[in-house]
Order: sequence, then C-alpha cells, then structure tokens
Amino acid sequence: MIKLLSIIGQKASYVLILGLVLAAFLPILSILLRPALPFFVSLVLGLAIARLDVLHIIQEFMEWKKSLLLAGIVVLFMPATCIIIVCIWRQFDLDDSYILLLVVFAASPPLSSATSLSLLLGYNSRLTLQVTLLATLFLPILGPLCFSIVGLNLDLEMLVQALCIAIMIFGGFLLGICIQIALGKGNIERNKDAFNGVVTLAMILFLFPLFDGVFKYVFSAPLQSFMIFILAFILNIFGNLFIRWISKSGCSMQTANALGLMFGNRNLSFYLAVLPLNPLLSMFVATSQIPMFLTPTLFREQPPKLDKF
Repeated sequence: MIKLLSIIGQKASYVLILGLVLAAFLPILSILLRPALPFFVSLVLGLAIARLDVLHIIQEFMEWKKSLLLAGIVVLFMPATCIIIVCIWRQFDLDDSYILLLVVFAASPPLSSATSLSLLLGYNSRLTLQVTLLATLFLPILGPLCFSIVGLNLDLEMLVQALCIAIMIFGGFLLGICIQIALGKGNIERNKDAFNGVVTLAMILFLFPLFDGVFKYVFSAPLQSFMIFILAFILNIFGNLFIRWISKSGCSMQTANALGLMFGNRNLSFYLAVLPLNPLLSMFVATSQIPMFLTPTLFREQPPKLDKF
C-alpha cells in the first residue's frame, strides 16, 4: 500500500487530472458523496497541517508585525479584490447575473488544499497555511462584508452558516494535529511521497461532490456554461499570474508563487452551503475546479522545499 501511495504521490499532477475526468463521467459518485463534502474539506486541510510545525506557526501568529502583514494580505485578497473586480465588471456594463460569482470568488478564502499544493510545488507553504487559516478565521466577517459592499442582499442565516464553515475548518486543524500525533512527524517526512499520495486521493474525493448536477446544467445551457468556465479560468489562472508578477519584486519567488496560488485557488465550495440553490453558482464552483486541478501541471517547478516568510 505504501508503495502504491508513493507512486500516486510522485505522479500527483497526472493523477489529479485523471480524478477530474472521473468526477466528470461518474455523476453517481457525485450524488453519493455530496453529504460528505464538509468532511472532505476538513480532511484536505488536516492532511496539509499534519506535515507542518504547527506550534512554530502559532508562535509566529503572536508576532504582531507579521500578523498585521498577514491580515493585510487577507484584506487585499477578499474585500479589496471584491470591490476592484466588481467595479471593473460594472464599468464595462456586463451581465449583472455574474456579479454573484465574482463576489463569491472574492469572498472565499484560499483553497483548503492550497498548502498541500504549495508543498507539492515547492512554494512557501508556511505562508500559504497562515494566510489560509487567517482568511478562514475572518470568513464570518469578511464574507458578508464582501456581499454588502457591492449591494447584494444578505440573509442572517448566511452569518450562521459562515460561522459553521469556520468551525469546520478548525475541525480540520484539530484533525491535522491528531494525524501528526498518531503517525509521527518523522514518519510523515520519511514517507513524504506516500503522504502526498494520500493528499492527492483526498483532493479527488473532495472534487466529486462539487460536480453533483453540473452536467445536467451543461446540457440545458451550453453557451452560458462555457462563459462561466471562461470566467473561472480567467479569475484563477490570470489572477494567479498577475499576483505573481506584481509580488516578485518585493519578495522571494517562492513567496510570490504562493501568493499567486492562493489568489487564484479559492475555496468556493463554502458558499454552496451558505447561499440558496443557484445553477450559475453550482456551475461556477464546479468549473473552477478544472484550473485548480491543472495547477500542479501548469505551474510545476523545482522539487518542494520550505521557504521562510
């Protein structure tokens, strides 16, 4: 089993693409696994945390200068991004029905598996984890704020759901600590390829519930589905590249890459549980997974190594 997981970990970028194809053509699994989505969110985050020195990261949060800098990144990535992209969209007088998708993108914290992707790609995984955790902590406040500043109506239930989502993420944090204690950090490091394999499989399982009902919508509205895919691709890939470009002059390449990765890859699935059922939103969340899962292939670089922030 260890050998098989090691092979999966070594070929993670290709396995993720295969998982994307399987999720697209096995809708029955998407239906069956949909109730397990909250657990998969916690699991993916927990597996990422299990590999890192959690105590050291918590100690770094106690440094107020660094905490302010991290908070600044979160504010730029969420409410500031929301204002900018919605203003640009309205400036060109584009279809208002897509504004919800733009706000959901901006109001979402980085992908739970962003830390695992950073580890796989050799980016600044410590910064990725810190920003992801902080953005998730601020989600009950910044999420509704992003909606209100662009004039979208809010329901009080959204605040309750956002808080539940934050608790779910911290459940992943505790799960990661338990995994690290049970397996031992030394054993995880010695079998890093096998652990990467576990992370890869968890990411694929996480993908299946997001595709529930999506292809029914594709067949009913193919042109609109294609436009949503293009929007998701632009926000992810071009957003990733743009943030890398403007960041590289002020920090290391590993940190710039991590910032781009986090900006483009958002945990949009949170809002499937928060907002009323919306076919456009479901399609957007599902199609956003395509550039996310292509990220290890499109942005493959040097073998993973940790970088200090």
